Amino acid sequence: MKSPITPPGEAPNAKYYFAYGSNLHMKQMHRRCPNSKYVGFGRLPNFRWQINERGFANVVAAAGHWVDGLVYEIDDGDEYKLDISEGVSKGAYEKMLMPVVVRMACCSLYRRPVSWVVARGGPSEARNKAQHVHWKNRTAGAAASTSVMRRTSNALVYISLDHVQDSGPRDEYVGRINRGLKDAVSLGMEEDYIRNCIRPFVPELGSRGLMSSAETGAGDHVNLI
Repeated sequence: MKSPITPPGEAPNAKYYFAYGSNLHMKQMHRRCPNSKYVGFGRLPNFRWQINERGFANVVAAAGHWVDGLVYEIDDGDEYKLDISEGVSKGAYEKMLMPVVVRMACCSLYRRPVSWVVARGGPSEARNKAQHVHWKNRTAGAAASTSVMRRTSNALVYISLDHVQDSGPRDEYVGRINRGLKDAVSLGMEEDYIRNCIRPFVPELGSRGLMSSAETGAGDHVNLI
């Protein structure tokens, strides 16, 4: 019996993390998990996206729905830092391994350190540069591959099982989510998904006033999802 094929460059025991909230923003992800690498676009089936009553992103079980996000490869040190930033010890989120459908990034971005992407101006700039290289290769006579590698892999997902009521976001969180969405769109997240699944909870920047510090829970320093 043949062993499962490991995509080129992937560590045999790679640890994946599925980001669906503000960690879609690669600059934030780099700050939190400096050793992380970008793997590709991910989809968590049979869950839906929400802002819960704590004012942060969450996923809740919902047959026939899905949550889109980005998949990163992380090491033990990154995971430890994620546990802190997501408030695991405070009961804000629990950590679970869940099957995520992963669409691997193009070869120019696959397993690139997030620090590399950020240093080049973010995923949009990095993607454009990768496309430029791809076009040069095509015009030079290189064969163009139209295949996209997809696989289902277990990934760490931070989820709240205790706070599952639909609600609105804390004000500071609106900006972080929107910055993350900008990065995610440049890497393949569809506008229809954002409009139908995220915009009912999170407005675009500048579309509402600031809430008071009491409403935003000022003093709660857990830096969540």
